[in-house]
This record gives sequence, structure tokens and C-alpha cells, in this order.
Amino acid sequence: MIYTSVVSGVYGDILQECVACRNPHIRYWRKKNFHYTDGEAQKEFHIYRCANCGTGFLNRPPHKQWLQAIYQYSGQALTQAITLAEVLARETEFPNCTADASRMTERASQLNRSGNRQALDIGSGFGFCTHSLRKLGYRTVSINPGQYENAVFRELNGDEPLPVVFEDYHAAEPFGIVMLSQVLEHLLEPEQAIAKVGGLLAQNGVLACAVPNYHSVLVKLLGTKDNACLWIPEHVNYFTEKGLTTLLERNGFNVVKVEQITRIPAKALSKRLGLQGKSAAVMDALTQRWQNPFARLMNALGWGIYLNVYAVKQ
Repeated sequence: MIYTSVVSGVYGDILQECVACRNPHIRYWRKKNFHYTDGEAQKEFHIYRCANCGTGFLNRPPHKQWLQAIYQYSGQALTQAITLAEVLARETEFPNCTADASRMTERASQLNRSGNRQALDIGSGFGFCTHSLRKLGYRTVSINPGQYENAVFRELNGDEPLPVVFEDYHAAEPFGIVMLSQVLEHLLEPEQAIAKVGGLLAQNGVLACAVPNYHSVLVKLLGTKDNACLWIPEHVNYFTEKGLTTLLERNGFNVVKVEQITRIPAKALSKRLGLQGKSAAVMDALTQRWQNPFARLMNALGWGIYLNVYAVKQ
């Protein structure tokens, strides 16, 4: 990747090409401010977009040290510790992490033709992917720097992930599956990360990658008010299906399956509209009723909220 050497404060370097396809034809899209905690001054970030593959990214992104200061506690915007019981209560109300973990690990296992039954869970979060992989009979290695998520992981799985960032991880043996769920959008060097994953996989092993979709209906409707994809400063890359596929194929992967996923909490619209009482209940019921037809339409249009991509090492 080409950089112009400019570093000041908490911002990183200026990017001169797309983080996904490396095309130099990038242009300014929009700016977004964030206010991470009540005690921190507001910062402004600029989002650029690739004219070739449509991928977006922060330019300038936050400096690596700034992100590491956030991720040592949480990669999911947690500002305090949380328990497994609290996480499971949220999942009961709105199955999200658990649903993704079950679906993605099963898909990856079906596509794994390497004969290797060891799996790597990068950015393991609360540990649901690791839990699902173990149920499928895989030996697992999990890595995650966030203290808050790692405590939940321990409650769920009985052990802890290695508390390191992916850039600092080194493996002695190859893996049949690598899980990269809701991680690549956080990484300042996605090209290096994908190349490293390729080196960790056995021949015919599978990478299962999930990222927010920059072409999603939420980004189209809400613009920079969207936080599913445009969550700053943690999300520094905003991938499209074309951009992510290009990135994977350029690094020796064969993309064998792409899925779009759309889920909206039943109470999301009533909360956004500020509804209460009976009005909120009616809106929640309508949202729940039309959830599946709406999701199918958005996914068919390519406007799904998330991308799930499965790629085999050639």
C-alpha cells in the first residue's frame, strides 16, 4: 500500500489508494464526528471511497496506538465489563452473535476440504464462534486483545483466548478453518492481514469472513448516521462485495460463497422514531412481522447489512 508520510496527534497516515483493490482513484465521500466517551473531545474523520470497487475507508485513519488503547478493553464499544448472563439475555431477545457463529462455523466446516481439524478464531469476542467450532469437533486457537470480551469468553468456554492482536500472533501449525468475523473492518492493513491468513491456512482450508456491507440499506438511508458499518473510530474500512472479493482473490483465495445478512431488532424503528406505549408496541409488531420479507428483498438487491464471504486457499 502507498502512503504519504504524515503523522500528527492520534491520526495515522494519509492513504493514496484503495485498501481493498489498491486502485489509486479514490475520492472524498463524507466526514463523520465521534464522541467515544463523555470526557473526550470530539474528533473528526474523513471517509474516502474507491471509484473502482466502491470500498470506503477512513483517510486519515486513527493511529495504531489509539486503536490499541481502545481494543485492550473492547472491540465492541464496551465501556465497562459485562457478564455472560447479560450477553445471553441480549441474545435471547435478539439472536445475533450466536446465530452468526452457528451459521458461519457450519458453513466453513462444510467447505473445509483440507482434512485439517484445527481452527483459528481471530478477534474471538465473546467466544461464540470458538464454542461452535468445538461442538463441531475442531481443536481451536482463539486470539482477542479485549479484556471485557475475554472475561465473557472464559465464562462460556472455560479458558481464555490469547490476549494479542492478530499482527503479533504466530502459529506453529496450519489451520483448516480461520474465522475472521467482524474483524477485517477494524484492521489498518487489511491486505497484510489477508496475506497472513493465507499463510496460516492449510491447502484447501477455508477462511470465513464477515464484515458490514458499505452498500447496505442502512448506509443508503442514514448516511453517516449509520453505526452498523460506519462505526468510528473502530471501523476503519467499509467493504463492498466487489472490494472484499478482489482483496481475497488477489491474495490467492478462491471465493466460493457470498451471503448477505439482514437483521433488524424488533424495537429498532420505534426507538429511532421516539415512540412509546401503544404506538411503540404496534411498530415493534410490524417490524417483527415484515422482518423476513424485508431482509430477503434487501439481500437480493445487494443492500444487506452484513457480508459473509467464504474463501478457499488454492
